[in-house]
Amino acid sequence: MTEYVYDMPDAERDALTAGFLDTKRLGCNRFACFALEGTDPFANIARQVEREVFEASWGNDAAMMKREYGPYDDSSLFFLVVDTREGVPAGALRMIRNSPAGLKTIVDLDDSVKSPIAPRTISVTEVMRHHGIDDLDDCWDGATAAIPRRYRRRLVATHVQLMRIMALAARREDIKHFVAVLDAPVVKMARDVLRLPLTPLAGTPPFTHMDAPENQAVYAHVPSILGLGGRRNRKVGQKISDCLDETSTSVAAGLAAR
Repeated sequence: MTEYVYDMPDAERDALTAGFLDTKRLGCNRFACFALEGTDPFANIARQVEREVFEASWGNDAAMMKREYGPYDDSSLFFLVVDTREGVPAGALRMIRNSPAGLKTIVDLDDSVKSPIAPRTISVTEVMRHHGIDDLDDCWDGATAAIPRRYRRRLVATHVQLMRIMALAARREDIKHFVAVLDAPVVKMARDVLRLPLTPLAGTPPFTHMDAPENQAVYAHVPSILGLGGRRNRKVGQKISDCLDETSTSVAAGLAAR
């Protein structure tokens, strides 16, 4: 049984990354993207990226990360970006599938402390009714997105490839709905730069989440996003690059989202 680790030393993380790369046939690109089940021992590489970025950004240490995300480790799907030249992880995203533990974003809305309208809560049934979700098995929860500071200016180099791998996985699993809690700059980039059709989840306002202010719970209809992807991929890189050039401070601060 895989042990889920959030406090791995850097040397151990890098050794695990080297072992992971040894199992792959790599192309000529410096950055490579991979999908990993949460139960895969190599998924601990992604957990280290999450913890390192979240701890630096908001003080979320390994104990807090395990407490918040541990219940969803078995049902997680990670998308890991690796700098093959340096042999180190360059970014990680976590999607949570439905399971007996639920979807974290929706579970938190039904919590009298974590809810955006606390102490009032929003039930799972209300969220599903609001967005026309018939089955939570058709839904992904975009739980985390973490990019180490040294790689944030290289986001353009990995974005299209990462989105392609995620789109393939979403199509394979027939995902129809997406929920997440995103930092304000990430929401701004997604809406204003990429023109993604994000809406507030169940009409909720911005709120403080896991000690991070100005977060927004969001919903998106996945088939609509996938339809946009094919038409926009050619312009996406330049749009992100322009956004980073114009608002580098605020956007870079937001490249750790949950």
